[in-house]
Amino acid sequence: FFFFLMIRRPPRSTHCISSAASDVYKRQVSGCPVGLIRAFATLEQLIQKDGESATGKAVIEDVPLRIKDEPRFGYRGIMMDTARHFLKRATINAVIDGMMLAKLNVLHWHITDDDSFAMESKQIPGLAGSAAFDKNEIYSAVQIKNFVKYAKQRGVRIIPEIESPGHARAIGKYKPLNDAITCFNSIWPHNLREYHKIRGGPPTAAFDPSMNKSYEFMKSILKDVIEYFEDDLIHLGGDEVMYSCWRGRQSIMDFMKKQGFTRVQQLLDYFIGRTRNVLKELNSKKKVVYWSNRDTMNAKIKYAPGDVLQFWGHTNEIHRLEEEYPNNKYILSPYDVLYLDCGVGNKYGGPSWCGNYKVWLDIYRFEPTDYNVSESKILGAEGATWAELIDDSNIELKFWPRLLPLAETLWMPKRTEEMDLVSLIKRMNAFSKKLNERGIPSNAFIRQYCEIHTEECFAKRD
Repeated sequence: FFFFLMIRRPPRSTHCISSAASDVYKRQVSGCPVGLIRAFATLEQLIQKDGESATGKAVIEDVPLRIKDEPRFGYRGIMMDTARHFLKRATINAVIDGMMLAKLNVLHWHITDDDSFAMESKQIPGLAGSAAFDKNEIYSAVQIKNFVKYAKQRGVRIIPEIESPGHARAIGKYKPLNDAITCFNSIWPHNLREYHKIRGGPPTAAFDPSMNKSYEFMKSILKDVIEYFEDDLIHLGGDEVMYSCWRGRQSIMDFMKKQGFTRVQQLLDYFIGRTRNVLKELNSKKKVVYWSNRDTMNAKIKYAPGDVLQFWGHTNEIHRLEEEYPNNKYILSPYDVLYLDCGVGNKYGGPSWCGNYKVWLDIYRFEPTDYNVSESKILGAEGATWAELIDDSNIELKFWPRLLPLAETLWMPKRTEEMDLVSLIKRMNAFSKKLNERGIPSNAFIRQYCEIHTEECFAKRD
């Protein structure tokens, strides 16, 4: 068949595909490599194995075709957490490969947390050796740059997250920084239902916002991040601070009084503001992403107009974003829809804090503009996988094929017609098979009978 490809320049990747019966293949590209990647992802989704062919030929049905499509949202993301379980290079590359096929374009890499700090720091050479799970489980500067290159070649941006000021206990394992981490030696008791109480751990800890050493650390680590990562966005966490850790250190209380603060939450404002200034001094083009939910909104945390807020609260509070922060833009990751680790228990064998397993149908029904927030304020959305119970063996199974409905929602025009489940399931099933052909695991999401007899199972009844 004849294949003609035309790609226009950004701001949004646009490609038009036409085909007609011919054995000639032609390509015309106009300065848009990401658009080219998206075009070939579309082409790959169209190609199916010919089940009647003994030689395994591939076919594209219903030709000639003319396809014109472009992304509705510029941020179509996945969050990967390597701080709770270290992930191997091959695993991370496979995640990126799956994203390319789904036309997801942002890998949010949660690198640090209370459990571990596994990123090599050129500025603080001994840090990762002390704070990683194992000295053989550290991402070197070279490896990180290779991940960035690998992702870029597949149309995927990598946004690093250095969690701060909370979730910082691992950093305290490096002795020169131990005194800057509050609650380092605390215990984190947990009740296993009615059975017995356990010590828990590691506890959540936080930087001391009154110490210059905390900001010296942030300056050093941000120098590393700026060198390793190309993206204009850097995620700095900014939530879930255990305020009792700050109240329990008298020097912090004295600092609060000296600053004229009347609420402990103002210390978080201070840390965020001072750290943002550190980043701007290093590179004024970089923008910061912060986590946001009911707690940060109720605390009246202040953000600069250029800051991006990643909302992880319940969908029934998304509407508050524009009410509280009209000068910012948002990434939506509501936990009741897009937290993909939920529903399989917690790290101690108890129930999951975030409820049931997030099923593909609920993800498909999620529409970012249904919550009284201006579409122009929404950068996009992101499926998150916190890795207390996720490792190399199952991370792809958490993503696929559940994230295909989200990828479609973020790419395609807003749905105005009634949901066509038969069509959706056929697309998800075909996508899942494509991933498996590439060696990327993808979960069964319906029973096999319905994979074969989709109309019989899912056609709408009168």
